[in-house]
Amino acid sequence: MIDFGKKIFEEEEITVNITSMIDVIFILLIFFMVSTQFKKNSLPLNLPRSSDTTQEKSDSEINVLSVTDDELFLNGNLVDFENLYQSLLLEKEKNPQASLSFECENTVEFQRVVNILTEIQKAGITRIGITHEFAE
Repeated sequence: MIDFGKKIFEEEEITVNITSMIDVIFILLIFFMVSTQFKKNSLPLNLPRSSDTTQEKSDSEINVLSVTDDELFLNGNLVDFENLYQSLLLEKEKNPQASLSFECENTVEFQRVVNILTEIQKAGITRIGITHEFAE
C-alpha cells in the first residue's frame, strides 16, 4: 500500500545563471577601457639656447582689411570705397605674394561685403582669409 501521509520531496539542484552577469561585466570593462585616459610619459628636455637671434623675413606679408557698417580700414588706414581698388593694387605691387585678411563685423550688409569682395577680385588678390567679428 501507498502511504499518503508521507510526502517525498526530490531535491532540486539550485543553479545561478551567470551568463547575463558576465555580459554586464564585459560591457563595464569595455566602457572603462574606452573612457580612461592614459598618461603619456614624457621626458623633460632642456634644449640649448642660441645667443644669435636672427629673424627671417616672411615673403608673404599679411594685409588687413577691416570693414564696419560705414568705414573701411586697410592696414589701419581709413580708405574710401571708391579708392579701395587703387589701394589694393598698391599693396599688391609692393608684394605680389601678400595675402589679405578680410575682417568684417556681423552687422555689415551682405551687398556691401559682396561689393568689397568684387573689388578685391578685380585687384587680382587671390590669397584671402575671411573672418567676422561680433560688434559690441
